[in-house]
Amino acid sequence: MTSEPGSVSEIFAFACRNCGHTWEAAFQVMFFTDPTDAAGLHTQEYVDEDGVAIRSPLSDAVCTRCGSRRVRVASPDTGRPRPAHDPAD
Repeated sequence: MTSEPGSVSEIFAFACRNCGHTWEAAFQVMFFTDPTDAAGLHTQEYVDEDGVAIRSPLSDAVCTRCGSRRVRVASPDTGRPRPAHDPAD
């Protein structure tokens, strides 16, 4: 196994449940394999459009307009919204 990362592009659609703002954002998902782990442990890291490593947009989405964390996230392959921070809804 190699420690060189592979990557895929993903685009997510976001909808704020507080102010109604919607937007899309593209991310690179970098995949790493730990060369010292006998089981070949895999990790992944999200990188934004500016090349900055960020937390997963699926668990840490914030509205770009009002700052609310009541954001729904949909991936283009499923189109189904997923709650980012509001599991009680």
